[in-house]
Amino acid sequence: MYIVCDTHALLWHLADDRKLSAHARTVFDAIERGENVLVIPSIVLLECLDIFEKKKVQYGFQRLVLKITGSRNFMISDLNWNLILETERTRGFKDLHDRVIVATARLFDAELLSRDRIVRRLFDKTVW
Repeated sequence: MYIVCDTHALLWHLADDRKLSAHARTVFDAIERGENVLVIPSIVLLECLDIFEKKKVQYGFQRLVLKITGSRNFMISDLNWNLILETERTRGFKDLHDRVIVATARLFDAELLSRDRIVRRLFDKTVW
């Protein structure tokens, strides 16, 4: 099964932050055990890069790259024509990043890990 994550969920998982819900932690644990595949939207990686460069999180982009490339259960979703078209069909979000993340989850027919209230309200396969 595919699971898509937003930026906060990914960063909180990597940093073992208490802000990650118990259910989200369980989902990430299943991914780490190889039971599911984490799909990371490319926009999430770009947001991570920005956050790391601003030193808002002390994890580091190279460490994230090593984590992703070293795991068979983490995959990156490319920004491609299908995603652009699905993003255009994804309505109700003020933030383009959220639209891309939700559109990615829709393309993969996946649950989406997000604490964001708007995302949870507008995308019924959001879990937290």
